[in-house]
Amino acid sequence: MRILWIPHAAWRIPQRASVFCRALSKTHEVHVTDCAADFYTWHDYIGLRYLRNYFYRISRDGNITVHGIPRFSPALYSASLRRWNAVVFSACVDRLIRKYCIDVVVGTFAVRPPKAPRLIFDLFDDNIALWRQYSRRMDYAGEIESTENDYLQSADAIVAASSVLAEKARALTSRPIHHIPNGVDLDLFKNTGGALFRARWKVTDEIVGVLGNHDKPEELLKILETAKILSKLPLTFLVAGRGSAVPKAKRRASIEGLTNVIFLDGVAMEKAAEVVSAFDVGLCTYSKTPADDARSPMRLLMYAAAGLPIVCTDLEEVRRMQLPNVVRVEDNPKAYADGILRARRMPRSVPSQILAYDLHRLVEKYEGVLKG
Repeated sequence: MRILWIPHAAWRIPQRASVFCRALSKTHEVHVTDCAADFYTWHDYIGLRYLRNYFYRISRDGNITVHGIPRFSPALYSASLRRWNAVVFSACVDRLIRKYCIDVVVGTFAVRPPKAPRLIFDLFDDNIALWRQYSRRMDYAGEIESTENDYLQSADAIVAASSVLAEKARALTSRPIHHIPNGVDLDLFKNTGGALFRARWKVTDEIVGVLGNHDKPEELLKILETAKILSKLPLTFLVAGRGSAVPKAKRRASIEGLTNVIFLDGVAMEKAAEVVSAFDVGLCTYSKTPADDARSPMRLLMYAAAGLPIVCTDLEEVRRMQLPNVVRVEDNPKAYADGILRARRMPRSVPSQILAYDLHRLVEKYEGVLKG
């Protein structure tokens, strides 16, 4: 089967598409688009990566063929630029479908639904609520809503990453809807103790860890405030992963003298299991919003696979997951701190419910949807 997957973010950013595409590429011909829009500072606009963004480029990432889509940036503040980028993106996708005889396309709001032999809409987040929550560009949120509605009416099937998203989709379309959450490769967490990373970090305290993409400043701010509350205890807060919000968080931690907070940049996906296994408590400081209520929390799944006690915002989807090692709390630093104190007293144990999120099983399920 020849698959074209259209991720919502630059391919270099760890995301749902990365996990499923790498697994599917072991037995299928997988192509992905790479539409880079993660340019945040003036430094980003003077490098070769930005210049290359104006041209089509092709590369290989393991078994996956990556097609770089030409794009003008920054387009967030210009409807005209967004329309131009959309035309270019659609034309490139149409050309890829013809050139590589694509059998099935997995689309997201990144581009309008293309004409393909089979079309799947991957509803990975409540993107409309997310953009209305975090962006002042309500016009862009409206464009996302229009694109996603087109997919809901034209796709051969919809794959929802959470049960909350599946419910919302069923209220909007009569198309087949499949609930396939984010998954974790449980095999990677077997016989992984994390001792090597603890020795490298020279940490003897208990570690309260956070691993993921850190692009929301308020989530990191809550971690710093929680670390401040618990600063007199033998706890080290480890923030691992890339993200646009990390530099500012580092500066704030330094200014406030938070010596119990350390940062680990750029964790490769293949090292994630070892890093998480070095934690004593996993922390998820998601915001209590409609967008986060609907998310399929990848970092929580990794914590659970490692058997960690977990402290997480009391989100609707997390409540439905019914993981016994999760302490659900209100969305504020004091509640997170109290939750961590409770979690420290919990045993380390891998819950049986995590089997429902085994990546191998979920890939087989997604493969069935792709084949139709």
